[in-house]
Amino acid sequence: MPTGINQELEFEKRISGMPDRTLLEFVARQNWETCIRCEAHDKRIKSLETGSKSISGITGGITGAITGIIIGVINYFANRG
Repeated sequence: MPTGINQELEFEKRISGMPDRTLLEFVARQNWETCIRCEAHDKRIKSLETGSKSISGITGGITGAITGIIIGVINYFANRG
């Protein structure tokens, strides 16, 4: 964790020492790189959004049922004694 704090402080120090033009170019570059990464992941997000809602519902229902059973068993044994 201290490494992260040191990196953050170094980053703040670096930004505060930049002239306005350099800072604007830095921010623009960071935004551009973020947008490029978002476009790469956009295809996966769209495939999730256009996927079958019935399969998602069934999976969610099964997961909920299993979770309910597990919690019920734990409560049964915890309150039994």
